[in-house]
Parts: sequence; structure tokens; C-alpha cells
Amino acid sequence: MGNSIFAKALKARIMAFSLVLITFLSGCEKEVLDINTTSDVNMLGYFEKNAEQFSSLVKILEKTEVAGFLAAYGSYTLFAPTNEAIDIFLKEKGATSVDQLETDELKRIIRLHLLEDTIPTSSFTDGKLPKITMLGQYVITGAELENGVSRTRVNRQANVITANIRVGNGIIHTIDRVLQPASKTVAQMLESNPEYSIFTAALKATGLFNQLNTSTSGTWYTVLAQKNSVYRSMNINSFEDLKAKYSHTGNPADKSDSLYLNMAYRILNDSKYLADLVTAPSHVTLAPQEVITSKLIGEQILINEDVFNGVLEEGALVDRRASDNTATNGVLHDVTENYQIKKRNPVRVYFDLADQPEIRILPAFRRLGAPLVRFPVGSFKDIHFEGSNNPTITYQPGSAGNSDGYAFGDYLEVRMSANVARLVEFTTPTIVKGRYRVWVAYRTIGRSAPLQVYFNNQVLPRTIDMTQFYPGGNERELLAQGIKRYIADSPGNTMARLAGTITVETTGRHKIKFMGLTNDIGVHRIDMIQFIPEDQDQLYPKVARDGTLVQE
Repeated sequence: MGNSIFAKALKARIMAFSLVLITFLSGCEKEVLDINTTSDVNMLGYFEKNAEQFSSLVKILEKTEVAGFLAAYGSYTLFAPTNEAIDIFLKEKGATSVDQLETDELKRIIRLHLLEDTIPTSSFTDGKLPKITMLGQYVITGAELENGVSRTRVNRQANVITANIRVGNGIIHTIDRVLQPASKTVAQMLESNPEYSIFTAALKATGLFNQLNTSTSGTWYTVLAQKNSVYRSMNINSFEDLKAKYSHTGNPADKSDSLYLNMAYRILNDSKYLADLVTAPSHVTLAPQEVITSKLIGEQILINEDVFNGVLEEGALVDRRASDNTATNGVLHDVTENYQIKKRNPVRVYFDLADQPEIRILPAFRRLGAPLVRFPVGSFKDIHFEGSNNPTITYQPGSAGNSDGYAFGDYLEVRMSANVARLVEFTTPTIVKGRYRVWVAYRTIGRSAPLQVYFNNQVLPRTIDMTQFYPGGNERELLAQGIKRYIADSPGNTMARLAGTITVETTGRHKIKFMGLTNDIGVHRIDMIQFIPEDQDQLYPKVARDGTLVQE
């Protein structure tokens, strides 16, 4: 991966140089060729002008043939080790000069320091940088106190001495140590740390250690490991204790064994740093059809901190200081508490679409008679909508005298049609894996486009036509036709229609999407989506206007 990134970048710079050269040769007048984008000195020129600090770095750049394109046009960020930093590196290698080191090793070193983008310290976070290095490994940064002074730490190996030196082709950050590329697999990192001896023994017994010990191109893993101290807090003092507690077959290598599943549940496909974990609500694990959830609360990252059926389930805290450890085949994190696969039966979910974080903070939230609020595209974290003619989603708090019944009195209004809000996609609350019937609850309106419904991009069989009124008649007979009243008290013109039956493969949050099928000018007033296990009563409990559940 690193070689291909580096080769492509070098090829692109050579092509750019060639084009400039051709233009120069074909011109009518002789003039000095300047391949810089500005009159400012570029990176190589800066290092050459400051040889007292960077002469050793220039030698490395020349030996690795990187000097050429760092003297030319481009947009780079370079973490530049000083002469003193390189002297320390050479001493560690038992060498006295750059010439004594292998060129291939130096190429790997310099590629780790170089990113093909301009990244000032204002873009640094407590975690990985937004762009990958030319080696194909990420750099992580963070603020640390050293002798009472706050410093920016890079890969937990070097301190930034001088930051944000702007030159013609990018930004330089000088550092006091040479950054070392990751050289161990995730498995080797765990094995080399005695604090993870129980965890490592369990990986070996299950066979997962071998899987984590390969560095196949394009295959990456994330491991959320527990130290021996976590196991000791559970009265588990050895691998034998762990096996006795979790291995129900006595053979941890059996993929149906509880210990195997327990360990697989701590491994994710792909390389996910903490910044990646907190940007998605759930992540698929190597345990079949099982996911973990992740949340950022303040500065804490918590695994499996969930609200289920209105009850808070406390999560396991990630040790940020001991996490984001780059391996050759992924990344290693440390979790300070034990967590387990959550075995649950399918349970109904009444998804109130107006209950969004951005709406909850409004003074108008669930306050009858409050003014409506319109939200443009990009306003919501968990609602994506797009289209033409400036589509909006309107929050309607409702009114005390409204003859139509909505859960909590409020609803969302949006014109979903092929030429306005072409699609509207919601991220659901957590849904336990299983089979569910999906009901769309709305207020009937005279004109609106019929809607196609998708669950995780799979089309559901029934379109939803919100112009159709509740026909009246026997509730159970209408239920069999995919029609029901979902509001218990004074429903008015609200009703729900069946969109189809789905199989939820993994417990977690999912996507449900609506697409307008025509260009009709009417709007849609949509209240909630109900996910009801197919073997449970589809009619009761109903929802009262105040949000309480009403049994039959």
C-alpha cells in the first residue's frame, strides 16, 4: 500500500514537471524556468537554507530520491526530524552516518513522515490525522504535559518543536525524534506485552491469534483488548480460569464455543482508530451477526453504552492513552472493563421521527402551540435528505386543539417527491436482530407522492400512499390488509400502513429510506415508524397522544 501511494505521487510530480518543461521549450521567448508555484522557497530549499538544523534530513531525502519532488510543485505535510533527532536515530541503529543505512529502510522512514496534503496543527486531534502517510500508516497526535509544558506528541515517539512552517509546497512541522514505522502485527503487539498474557492465550486457544498475525495487503483488524487487571477484577487469574468461565464446549477453537465468540466479539474488520469508532454508532465484529456500539460522551469513549427499552446499560470505558496503537495489519485499543455479547430477543421499536437531537434542544420541542421550525439540508446528524428546489424538513409541534392524533403531539413535514426531496433517510434507534414488520405512521393528506420504502437499501414490497384515508371497519380484518390505527385516543386522520417484513441481521442502528415516486406537489406528514417482531401483536399496544402505551 505504501509503495503504491509513493509511486503514484512521484509519477504525478514527474508528469507535472514534464508539462512545465514542454511549455517552456515551445515558448517564443527565453525565460528562466521556475517550477515552484510561488516565489516562496519549497521544502527542499528550506532545508538546504537551514542546513545547521536539517543537513542530515537533506541527505536522507537525496538518498531516497524524495528530494526531487519536494523541490517541485505540490501540497505536502512533512514531519521533519532535526539533525539532533537523526543523530539519536543513527546511534540507536549502531551507525554514524546516513550512508550506512539501507536505502529501503530510509524510504520507509521518510514515507512515514510525509503526507500528500497540507495539515496545520489546527487540524490535529487527540488521535489520527485525517490523511494517511505515504507509507500507508496513519500518524496520531495528542497534547501531553512534559515538565509542566504542553507539547504536541506525534505517534507517542516525538515532540513537535516548531509547527506550521509554511513553504511554497506545503507545511513543515519539525520534530525532536525520528518516527519509527509499525513493525509488529496486532498479535505480536499483544504477545510482547505481559499485561495482555491472558487475552493473548485466549486468542491462541481460539485460533484467532494466527488470523491477527498475518499482514496480507488489504486485510486489517481492530482489536479491543483487556489487560490482566480487568480479568483479575472478575476473579479470573489465568487463561484456565477464563476457559472454565466461558468455554461451554471445552474446545475454544470451536467457532460455536462461547469463549471463541467472546474473543471474536473484541475484533473488528478494518483498521478503526478511535476517531473512526466514534463517527459510527455500531461496528460489525468477527462474532457472526454481532456488533458493538460506541459513543463519545464528553471526552470518554464507551463501548456498548446503550439505552434499551428505556433503561441505560452502562458501557465499557476505552483507555484513550493506551489506545490507537498502530500495527502492520491494524490497530490495537485498550478497554478498561469487561463487556460481553448482549443476547436479546427481538423487541418492538416505536421510532418517533421527530425525536432528533437537533429538535430536542428547541424550546418548541413537544410544546403544543409552539411555532414550526424548518431545517435545510445538512441540519441533522441522523437524517439525510437531498433533492432540488431547496428541500426542507419542518418540525411541527402541533396544537392543543388539533383533531389529528400524533405521538407526543408533533410530527415532521416534508415534501418527498422526485423533484423536491428526492430521498429522505433516517438512522434508526437500536433494533435487535430478528424478523420485524415495518409500519409507517402518518397523517392522511389530499395530495402527496407515493413513497417507496427501503431498509438498509433493500426495497420493501409495499409502497405507501399517504392520500388514502382509514377505511373504517373491523380492526383485526383491516390489520390483515396492512392497515391500522396506531393512536389510541382521538386519532383523527392519522393511521399506519404496512411497508413489509424485514430481517434485521445484526443488532444495532440501521437505515430506513423513503423515495418519492412522482412529482406531486403535496407534502407528507409523517409521525413514526414501528418495527414490531412478526410473532407479536401488530395492533397493541397503541400509542396515546402523550406518548404512553395503551394495552388492549
